[in-house]
Parts: sequence; structure tokens; C-alpha cells
Amino acid sequence: MKAELVSRCYKLIAICFVALVSIIVDKTFYQGRINPMKIREILFVGLVLILVFSGVHFAVAEEDPARPKDTIKIGVICDMTGPTASLQTPAPRAIRLYFRNVNDQGGIQGRRVEVIVEDDRYTIPMHVSAFKKLVYRDNVFMFMEIGSTGAMLALMRHFTKLNIPNLATATSSMFIDPPRHHHFSNGATYEQEIKIIFNWLMNVLKVKDPRIGLVRADTEHGKVGSRSVHKEAKKYGLKLAGEVIVAPGALEASSQVLCLKRENPNYVILHLTLENCAAFLRDARKFNLDATYVGTQYTCMEATVQLAGKAAQNFYATNSFAAWYDDNPGVRAVRKVTLKYNPGTEKEIRLRSYMQGFAESVIVHEGLKRTGKNLTREGLIKAWEGMKDFDMQGLSSNVTFGPDKHQASEYCKFYKADVKKGIFHPVSNWIKAKE
Repeated sequence: MKAELVSRCYKLIAICFVALVSIIVDKTFYQGRINPMKIREILFVGLVLILVFSGVHFAVAEEDPARPKDTIKIGVICDMTGPTASLQTPAPRAIRLYFRNVNDQGGIQGRRVEVIVEDDRYTIPMHVSAFKKLVYRDNVFMFMEIGSTGAMLALMRHFTKLNIPNLATATSSMFIDPPRHHHFSNGATYEQEIKIIFNWLMNVLKVKDPRIGLVRADTEHGKVGSRSVHKEAKKYGLKLAGEVIVAPGALEASSQVLCLKRENPNYVILHLTLENCAAFLRDARKFNLDATYVGTQYTCMEATVQLAGKAAQNFYATNSFAAWYDDNPGVRAVRKVTLKYNPGTEKEIRLRSYMQGFAESVIVHEGLKRTGKNLTREGLIKAWEGMKDFDMQGLSSNVTFGPDKHQASEYCKFYKADVKKGIFHPVSNWIKAKE
């Protein structure tokens, strides 16, 4: 948009010049007389117009979001009011709070950080609209958190075209393999999580007669999970014992439970999000679908256990980030900053998506610090690519990027739901998918 505005300024300058020459020629040759005073007036007005439009060009040229002088603008797009809002809203809250604390301590190399959040209601058209607003109106320096796999797929080429860095939680491997110059992520991808789940079932638990079912949404997120589950099942010589679809934000899933029950699975992979996972677990208990349930990242939320209640008794899930109630230096730092700005909320358990937002803010902050005073987008990318075994203090596994590696960490842990406390307990150390 800036280039387009500059182009228009040049055109206006050219038009003014041509108009000026035309008037002088008209006065001089066609009207048969020369009036020096008139020509001076015309030249003066023309010069003023040229300077005005030239000034617009120079002002535009100075406002370069790729080289921020005083304020680093970070764009965040997620579902704030749609079907997955309860899952997604904690992340931008954490990002805003983290950088509020950074600003209160003097900012980064003398620059303040402004986090601008837009709501996409979990729809791709609204997401694209929000992206354009953040890029062309707000002039953001970079992005954090993209609200869905489908939205990421729709925008990926634009990040590359516009040279805008983006750090988001890992979703699909297609965004990081091969690496894309401006895209970075942290945590295991859906494909890696599915590999880890199958390895756990087949090689760790050594399940006999595994009959594995799949529950997923009819979204790009769900389709990535479906492809991965079918691929892993084929690798182990298995045929899925049914696959059903539950919409994001669904509050009941009785028909899907009954459909899957006919296939009699003993293990069910829940590649869902918070509300529809809890809905499926409740109805599975209601209709006696007796199985062990294993969820991927966005089912591993404390609110899932609280909403599902006793139905989460036999529920496991994977996640790449620490919990609010863990005891390690990184989590203690999160609690300290959070309670500094929200005193009296010690008993409130923040969701794991809040911890995710905080962990990603640490990575962004470190990259911006390493870039130095001459902050540019390419400088940030190089700074991230120079991070090796960066200690996340327990918020996630350690971070390592490189020119050919834009996924900070491929690790996650297995957790088991604690119905009484409404939380998860780890039942493994950090695990990486085996190729």
C-alpha cells in the first residue's frame, strides 16, 4: 500500500508539472502576449503544489514499518468471539501482559511494544480482512499467533511476499517443512503429535488388538489430523475403527458417539478443541462408549477437564507447553508477572493456551533484543536463526532455530486428566516424534 501511495504522489507531481507547462505555453504562444507577473504567479502556485505532493512522498517514505524507530507493532489475529474463543483468547491476553511488563521496564532498545489484536471469529474471510487492516493501516512490524490452520494456509504466501516475520504455535508440518523464510513456530506439529500418540500406543503401552477411532472437526485443522492418523494407522498395519466429525464449539455429540460406538473402538484419538472435546467426552460417558481417550494439543486444556467432569476420567492428551500450576522457574515468572497486574487472582488457573502465549512472547522478546538498535525484519529473522538451545526455563523444551530449521522445538509431553482437581498431570518427559 505504501508503494501504491508513493506511485500516486509521483503521478500527481507529473500532472502538476504538465499542467504548469501547458498554462505557460497557452499564455505565451496562443494568447499572443506575455505577462511576466502572471507567469511568476503560475510558477509559484505550481512550485507549491509540487512541493506539497513531494512532501507527501517523503513523509510516506519515512514511515517504514520494517524499520520501527519508536514503537514495535505486533499483530495478533485470533478467535475472540467465535466458536473457539474460550480456547484462543487467553493467548493474546498473555502476549499483551508480557509486553506491558516489558514496556514498564523501559521497552526494548528504547522502543515500546504495541500489541494490536484483531478478532477473526474463526473464519478465514474475517482473518484475511484483519490481516490487511494490520498490514496496511496499522503498519505492524511482525505477527504472532494466527488463529487457525486454514487461515495460516491462506496467508502464508502473503507473509513471504510482504517480508513480514511471523511466530506462531506449530500447527501443520507443511508450514515448516521445508522452512519458509518468514515463518517460525514452537512446539510439536499435529503430524508429530499423531506420530507420538501412535508410538505410545503401539511401542510403549504395546496395546493388544488396537481398535483406534478418530474424532475431528471438518476444518483444515481436522483434515490435517485425519491425514496423519490414516498415515500412521497404515504404517502399523491398522484400519481405523471409525471416524466422526464434531463441529468446533459444539455442545453435544450424541449422534457421533453412537455412530462410533457401533465400531467398538478401545482407543479414541480426539483431534478437537476445548468445547467440542468436552462435549464428546460427556456424551461418550452418557452412552457408555468405553474407551481410552487421547487428545492432541488443543484438547489439553484445564477447562476441558472442568467441562467434561467425570467423563474425563480416562482422558490423556499431549501438549508442548507447561501448566500454570507447574513448579519451575519459567512458570514462576509467568505467575509473578500475571499477579503483578492482576492482584487477588492467585486461585484462578490460567489455561495452557495462556502459557503458550507467554512462551512465544519470550521467544519474540529474545529475538528483538538480539537484533540490537538497528531493528529490521531481516535482522529479527537472523537473530531467531541464531538461537541455539535457548533455555525456556521449563515453559517449553529448549529452543533451537537455524537457517534450515524454523521450528523451535518438536517436543511435547503426555498428560492425564485429574478430574477432582480439574487439571492435568504429566505422565512422560519431553518426547520427540520418531521418524
